[in-house]
Amino acid sequence: MDRTSPVRSAWWTTIAVLALAFSALPATARAQTGNVTGRVTDENAAPVSAAQVVVQGTRFGTLSDASGAYAIRGLPVGAYTLVVDYPGFKTAEVPVTIEAGRTANADIRLEGHAIEIAGVVASASRRPERVTDAPATVTRISTATLDNSVGNTWAGALKQVKGLDYIQVGMTSIAVNARGFNSSFNNRMLMMEDGRTAVLPESGLPVGPLSALPKVDLAGVEVLVGPGAALYGPDASNGVITLTTKDAKQYPGTTVELTGGNRSYKDVQFRQASVFADGDWSFKVAGEYQEANDWSNALKYAGATGALISEDSMGINSIDFHDQVARGEGSLVRYIGDGRIELSGGVSRTDGVGQTNVGRNQFRGWIYDFQQIRASNPNWYFSAYRTHSNSGDSYALNRYATFYTTALTPDSVRHLADWPSNGQIFAAELQNNFTLPQVLNTHLTWGGQIRRDVVTSRRQWLTDRLTGKDVVINQKGVYAQTETPLMPWLNLVLAARYDDHDKYDGQFSPKAALVFKPSAEQSLRVSYNRAFKSPTILQTDFYIPDWTPVISVLGNTAGYTVKDVNGTVLRTYPALQPEENRTWEVGYKGVLGDRLFLDVAGYYSKYKNFISPLAIVSDPFGLGYAGDAPGVQSFAYDGNGQMVTNLAGIPPLLLIYYNLGRATVKGMDAGVNYYVNPQLTLSGTLSLVDLVSTQVAAGREEATALNSPGTKWTLGATVQNLGSSQTTQSFSANLIARYVNSYYFRSGINQGVIPTFSALDLNLGYELPSLNSRLNVGISNLLVCAQDGQLQYATTDALHRNPTNRSQKCGFNVKHDEMINMPSIGTMLFVGVSYHTP
Repeated sequence: MDRTSPVRSAWWTTIAVLALAFSALPATARAQTGNVTGRVTDENAAPVSAAQVVVQGTRFGTLSDASGAYAIRGLPVGAYTLVVDYPGFKTAEVPVTIEAGRTANADIRLEGHAIEIAGVVASASRRPERVTDAPATVTRISTATLDNSVGNTWAGALKQVKGLDYIQVGMTSIAVNARGFNSSFNNRMLMMEDGRTAVLPESGLPVGPLSALPKVDLAGVEVLVGPGAALYGPDASNGVITLTTKDAKQYPGTTVELTGGNRSYKDVQFRQASVFADGDWSFKVAGEYQEANDWSNALKYAGATGALISEDSMGINSIDFHDQVARGEGSLVRYIGDGRIELSGGVSRTDGVGQTNVGRNQFRGWIYDFQQIRASNPNWYFSAYRTHSNSGDSYALNRYATFYTTALTPDSVRHLADWPSNGQIFAAELQNNFTLPQVLNTHLTWGGQIRRDVVTSRRQWLTDRLTGKDVVINQKGVYAQTETPLMPWLNLVLAARYDDHDKYDGQFSPKAALVFKPSAEQSLRVSYNRAFKSPTILQTDFYIPDWTPVISVLGNTAGYTVKDVNGTVLRTYPALQPEENRTWEVGYKGVLGDRLFLDVAGYYSKYKNFISPLAIVSDPFGLGYAGDAPGVQSFAYDGNGQMVTNLAGIPPLLLIYYNLGRATVKGMDAGVNYYVNPQLTLSGTLSLVDLVSTQVAAGREEATALNSPGTKWTLGATVQNLGSSQTTQSFSANLIARYVNSYYFRSGINQGVIPTFSALDLNLGYELPSLNSRLNVGISNLLVCAQDGQLQYATTDALHRNPTNRSQKCGFNVKHDEMINMPSIGTMLFVGVSYHTP
């Protein structure tokens, strides 16, 4: 019997009861609501499309369309203020009175020149605030940017996020990191989707391309760079990426998008959102199918006979770079006054190739799904959800090569090489915010979270194989943040979070910041953060005692002692603990001369308790593999003092994860936007990072490898709304130049130099208001300067540190490398058309 069934049953019973209770709540009287409509124009009476119109103090809002028109429906009766933002213009505030059953009209004219260009974000303090007030480096990718992208090019907007390492892995997938210590199996950045922790519970990896959210339903993406554990928990060590979907009332209508591209790229997306019952209810559904024949290469591994086996010569289970994903999600929302209650769910199925520290995985039918209930109003937020991932028929290509032999059927070899996993996260969160007038108008945000991870490897490669029970981990966390205006020009921000975890001691993550505001559009901040990165289930509960006849791979929850043949202790490895990151930061954000927005931050970070890659810690054969002199035999003992043996009772070469080392990093992230006029915007980013010092045992340097470029920058120019009017078409264009300096990368078998490269991207859009349509063209890597051919290394250079051939080539369709042992990538062309009707 599935031991998780009682948990699942209780969980769904709770959600069902909550849903019924919410449905039974009395609705705001339908006659007590009204609407507001109007047009947003500039000083010359030309329409402004994609202007953000929100009702101050509520969650109601929308965007203006190509003719400048907007509509907000279902507002409770009362007096409100509409706040209208668009880059290149001042923020406009317009009072409006809503009467029962009537539609108010509020036309809004925006004034140019003295402009509001900072915008609003939510991830820094877990509530909406101006970018200039946020005590962290935060970048928001707007709804308009996402809607005007084509196919998979929306992810390219992350290239211009200050401080973010953007790594193009293929036509349909990317990898990201911030502020160093990247790896081929990187889980330093937390991913959130609509308040859900979007990670795979067995590995801690972000969901990324497995997400069930189609691009056409994304309202925005926010990237917080730097530690975020004080509010988000122990997995936000280097940053947080937050995806938010569109509300059906704010974004109603039908959207269809069709995209094609080179390498047989195809993408079909749709979204339908409607409001009914006089504005009390809404629903939406969205879906996407995407496929491409990605760039390819083939690695080689030692086979059963010792001969090298190539990934592309293993018969029907050879590596397959035909990537495809089908995803969809939907929701049902009930509106109660200025609050909302939402039931949502989604699912995706993915095929493709993914990298690990020891080789590559072939994804076949990987399923990811979620179910969630959320309730919120301006002061309270509640969420309960379940996420689930299932590896399907996926397998490790490197292990397939190890077992590959004509004596076994392909299915038999694949079953030997698979890593079955079925992981679930059950979680809930309650959050509240309010103001304390008696304490200098301090704003307090507090909350609590519970989370239960249930993972099974089908009794194959985790400790469920040993115990016969699924791996279960319980976590609880509480957090609070205060924002106190000590003076009209000085804010004090204090935050703290305490997390309790089954596997290790509690963690306390404090945060403190002073924000000096000489004007409403400028701020200078000084901050301190402490964050943790938790060991994953993979690292604590690995259990393969028979990896080979002489090698065992085990997790580390109780520690190990290594002794020689005489019983003398050679070294000890305590139980795994979370990695710690302490960061001091100084930053400035401000609008200068009414046209220039500058955001720059310098940071100094100290790390300790790095988690090692899998490493040999004992060598009973005296071969020197554990770091001892050849001839010295070493034996591992577990936390109970028992000698570690394999299934045959023989002491093995033991591989484990353990804590080691310290490192200090310093760096700078900067971004600038210059609004030349309402049609033309110039932008740029610059990031510098330097590994100041490390302390790590000889032979274990990989654990503290920075694996990030010391210098990277982008330059961009955006032209928009050319020729825009109610009767004519409008044209937009975006040009991005990106430079990444050469750097050394070391993660497992993936070792070598990433060569310097620079690339130019071009995106074009053509609006057809009369047809409710938009044509988009996206070209990534249009013009590239990069290494001419693959880097070569001397046979004596085992770690691939010093290439023997360095030369650059510039031109169109020049391929370049962004990840060791992954394919070189070239030009990506996307052509699409989108249709939207309110």
